[in-house]
Amino acid sequence: MEWENTSINIKNKDRQVCYNDELNLFKRKRTFCGIRCLNHWKCIGDHIDLTNKLTAIEIGSHEGQSAMYFLKNILINPESKLFCIDPWFKSSWSITDHSVLNYEDIFDLNKSNNDKNDQLIKYKGLNKDYYKTDEFKKLEIDIAYVDDIHTYESTKLNIDKLFPKLKIGGIIIFDDYDGKFCDPNDPNAGYHWTDPVKKAVDEFIYYNINDIEVIFNNYQIIIKKI
Repeated sequence: MEWENTSINIKNKDRQVCYNDELNLFKRKRTFCGIRCLNHWKCIGDHIDLTNKLTAIEIGSHEGQSAMYFLKNILINPESKLFCIDPWFKSSWSITDHSVLNYEDIFDLNKSNNDKNDQLIKYKGLNKDYYKTDEFKKLEIDIAYVDDIHTYESTKLNIDKLFPKLKIGGIIIFDDYDGKFCDPNDPNAGYHWTDPVKKAVDEFIYYNINDIEVIFNNYQIIIKKI
């Protein structure tokens, strides 16, 4: 999946951004490209019938790369829904300069620029607050994707709240799981970012080994509830 440089008007100003035609997806030039990890999600179709009406939730949406991949490749049934939860914190200088481009601006652009906009439900706020909402309490989840602040405590909270809501046969994906796959030429790369996630996920696997199946294990880990 390739990116091309382009210009688009956002917040009444022409911006130099990158565009991916395959996913109809924009990102800022300095934003990390996470699409390479999403290619591994093709294995989900071996475990879940993607033509069914599905409910997916992602904790941490950033600029919407994973959300657009969900809508394009996973949630192909027009009645499927994707719930995107993110606080979308703004940079400090954007408080005084409203023309500054924030992550949420790109997310909103991507959300409005696709033909499945009505399948995406956006919640701006912290995961711990969303888990208290009536909307979350009513959900039965087929697929969950966790890519938030990468602390042990937040990862554990996501597990404690999401796994009980996951249907039998459902999938939960953790991003930034194993730092050794971050940069094979740097033995220290990524570990400060992934170790807290790995600790929480490994504990979860250990105590639930009879209730889960690991279907993919690399930089991300994909787990099925059985």
